[in-house]
Amino acid sequence: MEENQEYVIQEHEHLFLKKGLHHWGHPVTTPGTSWYWIHVTSPDFVQTDYKTHIPLPEIDFYYPNHYAYTFPMPKHGTSPFHRTLESRLQLLVTDFGKPTTHGMAQLSSQVYQMFLELHKAMSENKTTESTGKSEVITGRIMRHLIEHTDEDFDSSSVSSKLRLNYSYLSATFKKQTGLSIVEAHTKLRINKAIEWMRNSSLNISEISERLGYKNPYYFSRVFKKVTGESPSAYMRHFYKKAMT
Repeated sequence: MEENQEYVIQEHEHLFLKKGLHHWGHPVTTPGTSWYWIHVTSPDFVQTDYKTHIPLPEIDFYYPNHYAYTFPMPKHGTSPFHRTLESRLQLLVTDFGKPTTHGMAQLSSQVYQMFLELHKAMSENKTTESTGKSEVITGRIMRHLIEHTDEDFDSSSVSSKLRLNYSYLSATFKKQTGLSIVEAHTKLRINKAIEWMRNSSLNISEISERLGYKNPYYFSRVFKKVTGESPSAYMRHFYKKAMT
């Protein structure tokens, strides 16, 4: 029980209990049952500037605060991942009893990795029609944006391609990703710029032109807004690595 909510936990299932609530159990557990408990501590505050969406796979270059995000863990349930969970938990218990240098840091990182895999497995296990529809629409929007990274953003083009109202597309995309469609398109263009900086001899003006920016100074302002650095400063990082 968590406050007035009852949960029935079956074999190979998990349950997250929320801090600060009343919890108790009923003595009806089958004899011989084993439980694994992980106590997670967290700050008493949550930074309000944290995003609540995982970064999109297509936007994979590092940006300021790229990994400053939160996501909800699945409260209760099971998945194919849970079949291997017991052996992993037992290894954690075994390692917990071994005094080693940075032992708690290593255990914490292993638990964190396990939670990430749990979240991924439970997300893949979703079969609700509404979630599936939103994900399909978001995927189609991303494919369209990727195909048009060398052009200025055109909302009518997106709407025409998907044959849906742009306001609906925009709201769906924002809810699914935490980004506006324009923001995603801009980041994809900057990703392409970074790729050319790393793998070609193009200068900033040439990169700007290839991406469809009519003014290299405007491109520089956009680049700095997204990455926190000007294009010239960003390119110097690669020159330094090449020299070393």
